[in-house]
Amino acid sequence: MEATIRQTAGGSAVRVELFVNHPVEAVWESLTQPEQLAKWLAQAKVELAEGGKFELVFDNTGDAMKGQVIELQSPTLLAYTWNSKDANESAVRWELLPEAEGCRLVLDHSMRASEPLPRMLAGWHAHLELLAKVLAGEQPAWSWSRWEQLREAYAQKWGE
Repeated sequence: MEATIRQTAGGSAVRVELFVNHPVEAVWESLTQPEQLAKWLAQAKVELAEGGKFELVFDNTGDAMKGQVIELQSPTLLAYTWNSKDANESAVRWELLPEAEGCRLVLDHSMRASEPLPRMLAGWHAHLELLAKVLAGEQPAWSWSRWEQLREAYAQKWGE
């Protein structure tokens, strides 16, 4: 998994790229179907259309994210606003690029305000590890110790 943090004209962004050994359609379902999202990310309400609702409630914290779909090209591109107590005025963009024997998943989370980026990146990294396990047929559970390991590693690399 390749992860980066960069400053943008309007704030900052995190990007995570990884190869997923599953077809685009299977990964797309995991990104867009509430019952699939609940297995690796959060409880979800999804209206899969531009302008539609995209809401998440995280079991591990109880935090809620209320967003709206802003870009949609099924089954390869999904973007939505991400408004939560930790990341107001931000946007999440998922892109799935077909490759031999699977696809490349690219996640961009762009923020206008200064955010605790190593914390956010550790969260995405940990959740994407759960996604890989779900796609492999496992039923993984969230691990705060794994998140802390990742947060510490990202904080050492980029500071917090």
